Amino acid sequence: MIKESNMPIFPLSPSTATTSDRDSTQVYEALRKSEERYRELVEHANSIIMRCDQHGRITSFNEYAQQLFGYTEAEIIGRHLIGTIVPASETSGRDLRQLIDRICQFPEEHRYNINENITKCGKRVWIAWTNKIISDEKGDPAGILSIGSDITKQRLLEEELRQAQKMQAIGELAGGIAHDFNNMIHGINGYAEVIRQISTDARINEYTNHILTTARHAAELTKQLLTFARKGNYQLKSCNTHEIIRDVCAMLTRTIDRRIEIDQQLDANRPHIVGDPAQLKSALLNIGINAKDAMPSGGSLSFVTANITIEKSASIADFEIQPGQYLLITITDNGTGMSDEVRRRIFEPFFTTKESGRGAGLGLAAVHGTIHLHKGAIQCQSREGIGSSFKLYLPISKPPIKKRTYQAKKLARERKLRIMVVDDEAIVRTYSKALFEMNGHSVVTFATAEQAITYYRKYSDEVDLVLLDMIMPGMDGQELFAFLKRINPEVKAILSTGYSVDSKVQEVISDGVLDCIQKPFTFEHLSKKIEEMIASGKINLPR
Repeated sequence: MIKESNMPIFPLSPSTATTSDRDSTQVYEALRKSEERYRELVEHANSIIMRCDQHGRITSFNEYAQQLFGYTEAEIIGRHLIGTIVPASETSGRDLRQLIDRICQFPEEHRYNINENITKCGKRVWIAWTNKIISDEKGDPAGILSIGSDITKQRLLEEELRQAQKMQAIGELAGGIAHDFNNMIHGINGYAEVIRQISTDARINEYTNHILTTARHAAELTKQLLTFARKGNYQLKSCNTHEIIRDVCAMLTRTIDRRIEIDQQLDANRPHIVGDPAQLKSALLNIGINAKDAMPSGGSLSFVTANITIEKSASIADFEIQPGQYLLITITDNGTGMSDEVRRRIFEPFFTTKESGRGAGLGLAAVHGTIHLHKGAIQCQSREGIGSSFKLYLPISKPPIKKRTYQAKKLARERKLRIMVVDDEAIVRTYSKALFEMNGHSVVTFATAEQAITYYRKYSDEVDLVLLDMIMPGMDGQELFAFLKRINPEVKAILSTGYSVDSKVQEVISDGVLDCIQKPFTFEHLSKKIEEMIASGKINLPR
């Protein structure tokens, strides 16, 4: 421990010396060596060793503490804890002045505590402290000995884990909300189509078109929620990220402030990845638009690509990525930047720092989901007043095998289908029956799997197509299809869902389901899909 002024740590009194000068010299020498060893131990310890008086003024500060906090002994001795190594309040808002007062007055009640500290340069660190009262020769309290360990890295890892768990929970919540919204939007779409078909009034048709347009916009919002929840619909194919970046930059150049200079440095030798070009373009645009908002007076925005190799499994933010070849896209701006608190929350849905009406807070949430769907990672670094940087890691892999496509043929009006609709949402059943029957099809609807099974046992020969809801209480669409298949191995079915069509599509198609379709869909969309299946021979028209 560093001594206070020039007093030795173990003060010696001549009155304690023996009558022999030689013996006295040996005692003093032994004590001196003991003090040196003690001082060496304190100064070279890999822990903060600090001593304060009962008022919170620092009286000793070892070398490790000086290096960690950036203060010299001359700068720190005699100064109060608050305003030097302890901020008045933590980032969370906790008042540390009261805590320090309590520790100084009642150290026996605070033998162990963890609090946020601050270095000379303003960096926040987390320290775990053990405190012990120091008594004088009379046994009265004379100060506090505190030993601290820097747990900043551990704290950050714990915070990342909590953030990852929170994001997962929010994702599940967002996915559930989007599923329910999609069911409601699906009903709005359906009844609007019914009204449009039965009405000859031009004004009603105009209003109906407005309803459909609004519902489509609402569906886009739920699509962003599903993307964040990693349940969004995406179509994988080989895509050139350099072409996507050039398109994004061209769009930004035409739409953002001319005072913002956009730079491209596309150095990756292998820019092709397997992904969804539309979602990737949307992700890059969202980041670019956020960068634009952070540079109200102009600035620079750069897109840089490179190929990197990740040798072993790694954690990047709350992403886990596997070893392999990756494309790294770095998007950097020199705008206003973000505080640590804002940066930690930017990927949360509905979180926004923009003024009311300027954003729903879903853009970066959708970016987060898009990167997860592509089995990549995204990392954000930002400093207030300096700018922000987003690093996107996307795996490079072989493109998928192209599927054969069929030219759709228009259904002949005199040959219609006998359709069975199974959906637990009443609004979906009623509008589906009305709309399909208006177009000449024969439709029966059921709210539960049990009702559908009972009917299908008797009339399977009279059903050309089964439209199943994927998510239902009791027995879901996939399980119901398996049951119907045991009754009739040739059953023809399409699954519909308020979630995505990607998460289980390969699994259900391998079970024999013809296709999956995502709600909300229009009658025209479903008709086109049915026509494609008839053209490919997957569905046979009734004779």
